[in-house]
Amino acid sequence: MSMTNPKTSIIVPTYNRAYIIQIAINSILAQTDQDWELVVVDDGSTDSTREVIESLDDNRIQYVFQENAGVAAARNHGLAEARGEWIAYLDSDNEFTPDYLAVMHKSISEHPNTVFALPRTHRILEQYKDGKLIESKPDKIDILTDEIKIHDIFMRTFHADTNGLMHHRKVFDEGITWDETIPVMEDWDLTLSMGTKYPEGFLFVNEVLVTYYQRFGGDGIRSNGTYLENIEAFEKIYQKHKDDPLMQDQTWYQPTIERWKQRQQDFEAGKLPSYSEFYHTTLK
Repeated sequence: MSMTNPKTSIIVPTYNRAYIIQIAINSILAQTDQDWELVVVDDGSTDSTREVIESLDDNRIQYVFQENAGVAAARNHGLAEARGEWIAYLDSDNEFTPDYLAVMHKSISEHPNTVFALPRTHRILEQYKDGKLIESKPDKIDILTDEIKIHDIFMRTFHADTNGLMHHRKVFDEGITWDETIPVMEDWDLTLSMGTKYPEGFLFVNEVLVTYYQRFGGDGIRSNGTYLENIEAFEKIYQKHKDDPLMQDQTWYQPTIERWKQRQQDFEAGKLPSYSEFYHTTLK
């Protein structure tokens, strides 16, 4: 391992993804900006993940194992191991474009007050059944404007995702970490925490630099959650951030909670499928 710290530490949490993680890693190896380290945090895999990572002949790749504790805990473990000035995240079934790091750092250098940044993401919704892909389609665009402000994230008019998120390491040094008590949408929570502490520090990079596969019925936690987990996450995040200055004119909380509670009731009544089939069957 190099004696000098890398410019960027890329944290990839994973769980039983030996069959696919090489694609994510290849997208990191292909970066035009090669000043990085990769911290793979294995969250208790029982497959051959360790062998896959340890077979890679690159001293910039660090493999860390932990007993299964969830993706937020895995990312926090990765933060504790990271040495870079900047931290970036990629889930183990997604991909960076080759210029992800170069474009992000160029944009940040042009906006020196930046503490955390998000690029556009090309999100693909996939539906699996019995291990087979039965449908794949691009997701709708969250918001059409070219300029996204931190206020848009608080108002839920822009989707703040883990994949492609980059922040300065001082975020972690000053005590902001991934909330391990939130079942889903922990990336939104982290972004809200950073936005509250650094309201002038957010940068939106208006280029698609990540391909994100949301695999319903596959092996993704978010894609195979429950209606109740969504209710719990919205409640926890709102209660945690409701007094934040940027949250004061929100209008999403009440209708969102009511909508998801109705979906849970409809699911219990047999009117809706499980959450893992929800988008495939109801949002055509």
